[in-house]
Amino acid sequence: MNKSFELNLFELSLTNFATFQNQTIYFHDKFNSIIGETGSGKSLILEALQLILGHRAEKKIIRKDCELAIVEAIFKCKCSRIKNFLDHLGFPYEGEEIVIKRIIYKSGKSKAFLNFQSCSLQTLVSFSKQFVDLVGQFENQKLLSSKYQLQLLDNYSGHDELLIKYQKNYSLLTKTIAEYEELKVKSLNIAQRADYVNYQVSEIEKLDPSVEDELSLIDQKRHFQTVEQNRNLIDEINYLFEGNEVGGGILSLLKHLENNLHPDLFSQEDITQFQNAHEVLKDLSYSINTKQEMEINEEDFNDIIDRLDSYQKLKRKFHTSTEELVKLYQDFLLERDEFQNYEESLDLYKQRIDTLKAESLRLANKLHASRLGFASQLEMELTQAIQDLNMLGATIKIKCLTESELNSSGNSRIEFHAQTNPGEGFYPIKDIASGGELSRILLAVRNVLSSRDSISVFLFDEIDTGIGGETALTIGKTLAKVASSSQVIAITHLPQIANFSNKLIVVSKELIADDENERTISIVKEVNEEQLKHEVSLMNPLN
Repeated sequence: MNKSFELNLFELSLTNFATFQNQTIYFHDKFNSIIGETGSGKSLILEALQLILGHRAEKKIIRKDCELAIVEAIFKCKCSRIKNFLDHLGFPYEGEEIVIKRIIYKSGKSKAFLNFQSCSLQTLVSFSKQFVDLVGQFENQKLLSSKYQLQLLDNYSGHDELLIKYQKNYSLLTKTIAEYEELKVKSLNIAQRADYVNYQVSEIEKLDPSVEDELSLIDQKRHFQTVEQNRNLIDEINYLFEGNEVGGGILSLLKHLENNLHPDLFSQEDITQFQNAHEVLKDLSYSINTKQEMEINEEDFNDIIDRLDSYQKLKRKFHTSTEELVKLYQDFLLERDEFQNYEESLDLYKQRIDTLKAESLRLANKLHASRLGFASQLEMELTQAIQDLNMLGATIKIKCLTESELNSSGNSRIEFHAQTNPGEGFYPIKDIASGGELSRILLAVRNVLSSRDSISVFLFDEIDTGIGGETALTIGKTLAKVASSSQVIAITHLPQIANFSNKLIVVSKELIADDENERTISIVKEVNEEQLKHEVSLMNPLN
């Protein structure tokens, strides 16, 4: 499909913009030439378009005695890819019109709008980088960058599937590396926490607490304490029963009484009761002393007391109950396991990164080999194209170098070099001194590649610098060829170039009355194909 029908600049409105007071310019979707005398305001149209493309504004472009200047552009678009691009940016549109507006205030501030929503300049730059190209003497021009030259070579090469496969793999690699670095930072940050957790686990682990264990210890403690209390009571009863060195106990007194009972005082029944009482107490004493023989294991008892003390210390330390202490211990164990998982995860990430790096390098080398093959083919086409533009003897060389590090495009670095005259040596095209030669080389690049990349609108400035005659005629034909697949807007002063246009935009100056003074304004006249030949003939200085 003709890209000029995918996207083209349809309308440009200028309000209080330098010498333009209130002008609206309509463009053809193919080849437009902007012509006019020096100083008429041709370059102002280009400057206005630069603002639409995201360039910074200066308040000096506001017309004198005005508070603000407005530049508004309407693009016609029938391309779903562009629509999806703007949807992704968050600036959707209905129908087929993309509207961009810039307002520049006298204070120096400015506002930008895309599809009637406020936007940043970077948003406009993102849009223009994808779909609009300015070819002229500008150092920041993307066509002169190694990155964009690589993109052009890839578009020419047509190895889209391989490039997409590499980019997916590389994207996964960079994502994995980022996750690994994030995990590594976390690992460093948790080292101190790990020491703390390990210490707490070690301390609680010695006790191995449980609610059941603590209750059992309490029961055992109570048992030991009860046995000890019983032994003390038995000692007291034994004293009562047996007596001591000072005096006898109940048993000895009963025995003595039994042996000395006087029959006149006690009946046989009484004597029998005394004898029975003595036997009962004697049996009871035996039974009690048998119980006294129960041994208390002091070591076991001390262990119980120590463990219960440990429970109390830990509960005080963590300000919690035994039940919560057990839960806290489990939490510490889980956290400790997580620390160990970090180390295991880091090892897994390293292995994954090594695998992805190896695959990325393999695909990058395959891409580079493809680029090398197509680079020699492209440089021959470009050489022929610039020689067709009357740069006889000029040659294009494409250097395809390898980088030590992988990037989103692979490991290739592309440089377009040119030799404008045999024997003079090759230099990067961005370093060529002659503006006219540079413009022709860039035009040749656009001619060869215009139908292969995403650019739909081309703006050519100073394309005819330092040329004339047959060269100008050739450039005109080449621009018309570029316009067969994209919209072209070129500023020119040569009739040989303007003659190939589908539309002329003629800029001139007029004086108008402004209060008591006269003011200069720039006027635009649009000339369509039926009047174009006549207007072009007026450009010839011999007429």
